[in-house]
Amino acid sequence: MSGAINLSGKTAIVTGGSRGIGKAISLALAQAGANVVIAARTEKEDPGLPGTIQKTADEIKRLGGKALAVHCDVTSQEQIRSAVDKALAVFGAIDILVNNAGVLFGGTFLQTTPKDFENVRNVNVLGPFLFTQAVLPHMMERRHGNIVNISSGLAESTHPGNNVYSATKAALNRMMVKLASEVAEYNIAVNLLYPGMIGSEGMAVRVPAEMMERLPKPSIVGPPVVWLAAQDASFTGQIVRVDDFGKGWGKG
Repeated sequence: MSGAINLSGKTAIVTGGSRGIGKAISLALAQAGANVVIAARTEKEDPGLPGTIQKTADEIKRLGGKALAVHCDVTSQEQIRSAVDKALAVFGAIDILVNNAGVLFGGTFLQTTPKDFENVRNVNVLGPFLFTQAVLPHMMERRHGNIVNISSGLAESTHPGNNVYSATKAALNRMMVKLASEVAEYNIAVNLLYPGMIGSEGMAVRVPAEMMERLPKPSIVGPPVVWLAAQDASFTGQIVRVDDFGKGWGKG
């Protein structure tokens, strides 16, 4: 699907792009022709959780693409502004923002401490809020842009556990669907994607090995994000699932 979409000349920022879903999204956008800015905190390799922003950037460059690795904590307004400034200085424009960085927390309501709550909320809700606010004035001025948010089906879950995580993803959904109606007149598309359970590096430390073998690879998320990143405001305010694309939805 992504092979039929040409994003040449466009620049995308992907948060949390050092590994897992974020890395897969970065590679897919680059393969579609986009310049990719990888904005994340990981600059040094962690033996237990491989991947860095520079490694993702280097892999894109080896494939013939253009990439920029930028250290950025998505909960820091100052670091976000710096990342946006660097992206504009190198590539001249920002066409696409993928709010992918997130923290998974499986605790029940009573297992969650105020510190846990603050950390999950800050990364999963405040981060997309701050990053989107940082790029929107530029997109509105150009009357063009695309915001893709990686959410989760747990936003709609009623089973025990993942209480605060689910709440943050529900908040992200509502915030971005409302934003879509606010910026449609500027031809800015704002959508959300549910990946489902993915066999990422982060998931590998949470589930048994036999389950990991059955989970889809992060690369399955790339084509749907590329398709969403190519949309204009005629397709906005939507929450879609990776599984929908597997059934043929979103082609063309």
